[in-house]
Amino acid sequence: MVDMTLSLVTTKTQLNECFSLMSQLRPHLSKAQFIEQVKVQKGEGFQLLQAKYSNGIAGLAGFRISQNLAWGKHLYIDDLVTDKDTRSKGIGFAMLNWLEEHAKTKNCAQIHLDSGVQRFQAHKFYLRSGFVISSHHFAKTL
Repeated sequence: MVDMTLSLVTTKTQLNECFSLMSQLRPHLSKAQFIEQVKVQKGEGFQLLQAKYSNGIAGLAGFRISQNLAWGKHLYIDDLVTDKDTRSKGIGFAMLNWLEEHAKTKNCAQIHLDSGVQRFQAHKFYLRSGFVISSHHFAKTL
Protein backbone atom coordinates (compact mmCIF):
# COMPACT_ATOMS: atom_id res chain seq x y z
CA MET A 1 0.00 0.00 0.00
CA VAL A 2 1.19 3.53 -0.73
CA ASP A 3 1.77 5.95 2.15
CA MET A 4 -1.31 8.17 2.17
CA THR A 5 -3.66 10.28 4.26
CA LEU A 6 -7.45 10.28 4.09
CA SER A 7 -9.35 13.52 4.62
CA LEU A 8 -12.50 15.31 3.57
CA VAL A 9 -12.29 17.89 0.80
CA THR A 10 -13.25 21.20 2.40
CA THR A 11 -11.74 23.98 0.26
CA LYS A 12 -12.15 25.23 -3.31
CA THR A 13 -8.46 24.57 -3.94
CA GLN A 14 -8.82 20.95 -2.83
CA LEU A 15 -11.93 20.53 -4.97
CA ASN A 16 -10.13 21.89 -8.03
CA GLU A 17 -7.32 19.39 -7.42
CA CYS A 18 -9.87 16.54 -7.45
CA PHE A 19 -11.14 17.13 -10.98
CA SER A 20 -8.38 15.31 -12.84
CA LEU A 21 -8.93 12.08 -10.93
CA MET A 22 -12.73 12.31 -10.87
CA SER A 23 -12.66 12.71 -14.66
CA GLN A 24 -11.33 9.13 -14.87
CA LEU A 25 -14.72 8.02 -13.50
CA ARG A 26 -16.90 10.84 -14.86
CA PRO A 27 -15.30 11.82 -18.20
CA HIS A 28 -18.50 13.49 -19.42
CA LEU A 29 -18.08 16.39 -16.97
CA SER A 30 -16.04 19.51 -17.70
CA LYS A 31 -14.18 21.04 -14.77
CA ALA A 32 -16.80 23.80 -14.48
CA GLN A 33 -19.63 21.25 -14.51
CA PHE A 34 -17.86 19.15 -11.88
CA ILE A 35 -17.33 22.13 -9.55
CA GLU A 36 -20.94 23.32 -9.98
CA GLN A 37 -22.41 19.84 -9.50
CA VAL A 38 -20.43 19.26 -6.31
CA LYS A 39 -21.67 22.63 -4.98
CA VAL A 40 -25.27 21.60 -5.65
CA GLN A 41 -24.80 18.16 -4.10
CA LYS A 42 -23.06 19.61 -1.02
CA GLY A 43 -26.33 21.42 -0.33
CA GLU A 44 -27.89 17.96 -0.09
CA GLY A 45 -25.24 16.54 2.26
CA PHE A 46 -22.67 15.32 -0.29
CA GLN A 47 -19.07 15.03 0.91
CA LEU A 48 -15.87 14.10 -0.89
CA LEU A 49 -13.17 11.97 0.72
CA GLN A 50 -9.67 12.15 -0.74
CA ALA A 51 -6.76 9.76 -0.43
CA LYS A 52 -3.59 11.84 -0.82
CA TYR A 53 -0.04 10.63 -1.17
CA SER A 54 3.25 12.31 -2.00
CA ASN A 55 2.55 12.52 -5.74
CA GLY A 56 -1.02 13.79 -5.46
CA ILE A 57 -4.50 12.39 -5.06
CA ALA A 58 -4.71 8.61 -5.36
CA GLY A 59 -8.41 8.14 -4.63
CA LEU A 60 -11.74 9.88 -4.21
CA ALA A 61 -15.05 8.84 -2.70
CA GLY A 62 -18.16 10.98 -3.00
CA PHE A 63 -20.82 10.04 -0.46
CA ARG A 64 -23.82 11.20 1.54
CA ILE A 65 -25.75 10.17 4.61
CA SER A 66 -29.40 9.59 3.78
CA GLN A 67 -32.56 7.94 5.02
CA ASN A 68 -35.35 6.10 3.26
CA LEU A 69 -38.04 3.55 4.00
CA ALA A 70 -36.17 0.68 2.36
CA TRP A 71 -32.81 1.00 4.12
CA GLY A 72 -33.31 3.36 7.05
CA LYS A 73 -30.33 5.58 7.79
CA HIS A 74 -27.47 4.69 5.45
CA LEU A 75 -24.33 5.97 3.80
CA TYR A 76 -24.58 6.06 0.01
CA ILE A 77 -21.41 6.08 -2.08
CA ASP A 78 -22.06 8.12 -5.23
CA ASP A 79 -18.53 7.96 -6.63
CA LEU A 80 -15.49 5.83 -5.84
CA VAL A 81 -12.37 6.07 -7.97
CA THR A 82 -8.70 5.26 -7.56
CA ASP A 83 -6.10 6.58 -9.94
CA LYS A 84 -5.52 4.14 -12.80
CA ASP A 85 -1.78 4.22 -12.05
CA THR A 86 -2.16 3.35 -8.36
CA ARG A 87 -4.84 0.64 -8.39
CA SER A 88 -4.41 -2.61 -6.44
CA LYS A 89 -2.37 -0.88 -3.73
CA GLY A 90 -5.01 -0.86 -0.99
CA ILE A 91 -6.32 2.65 -1.63
CA GLY A 92 -9.90 1.58 -2.39
CA PHE A 93 -9.97 -0.72 0.64
CA ALA A 94 -8.65 2.10 2.85
CA MET A 95 -11.34 4.48 1.60
CA LEU A 96 -14.09 1.88 2.11
CA ASN A 97 -12.83 1.22 5.65
CA TRP A 98 -12.88 4.96 6.39
CA LEU A 99 -16.41 5.22 4.99
CA GLU A 100 -17.56 2.25 7.07
CA GLU A 101 -16.20 3.80 10.27
CA HIS A 102 -17.76 7.15 9.34
CA ALA A 103 -21.12 5.44 8.72
CA LYS A 104 -20.94 3.79 12.13
CA THR A 105 -20.25 7.11 13.87
CA LYS A 106 -23.33 8.52 12.12
CA ASN A 107 -25.44 5.54 13.28
CA CYS A 108 -26.03 4.24 9.77
CA ALA A 109 -27.37 0.72 9.42
CA GLN A 110 -25.89 0.06 5.96
CA ILE A 111 -23.68 1.29 3.13
CA HIS A 112 -25.03 1.27 -0.42
CA LEU A 113 -23.63 2.00 -3.87
CA ASP A 114 -24.37 1.40 -7.54
CA SER A 115 -21.78 0.20 -10.04
CA GLY A 116 -22.06 0.21 -13.81
CA VAL A 117 -22.85 -3.21 -15.26
CA GLN A 118 -19.67 -3.04 -17.38
CA ARG A 119 -17.33 -2.47 -14.40
CA PHE A 120 -16.41 -6.11 -13.73
CA GLN A 121 -13.21 -5.30 -11.82
CA ALA A 122 -15.13 -2.94 -9.55
CA HIS A 123 -17.75 -5.65 -8.91
CA LYS A 124 -15.05 -8.10 -7.82
CA PHE A 125 -13.54 -5.42 -5.58
CA TYR A 126 -16.89 -4.69 -3.88
CA LEU A 127 -17.63 -8.38 -3.37
CA ARG A 128 -14.15 -8.89 -1.84
CA SER A 129 -14.89 -5.90 0.41
CA GLY A 130 -17.96 -7.56 1.90
CA PHE A 131 -20.69 -6.03 -0.27
CA VAL A 132 -23.46 -8.19 -1.70
CA ILE A 133 -25.55 -7.70 -4.83
CA SER A 134 -28.86 -6.85 -3.16
CA SER A 135 -30.90 -5.30 -5.97
CA HIS A 136 -31.02 -4.21 -9.58
CA HIS A 137 -31.00 -0.50 -10.37
CA PHE A 138 -33.23 0.62 -13.23
CA ALA A 139 -32.97 3.93 -15.07
CA LYS A 140 -34.93 5.67 -17.81
CA THR A 141 -33.55 8.64 -19.71
CA LEU A 142 -36.00 11.53 -20.06
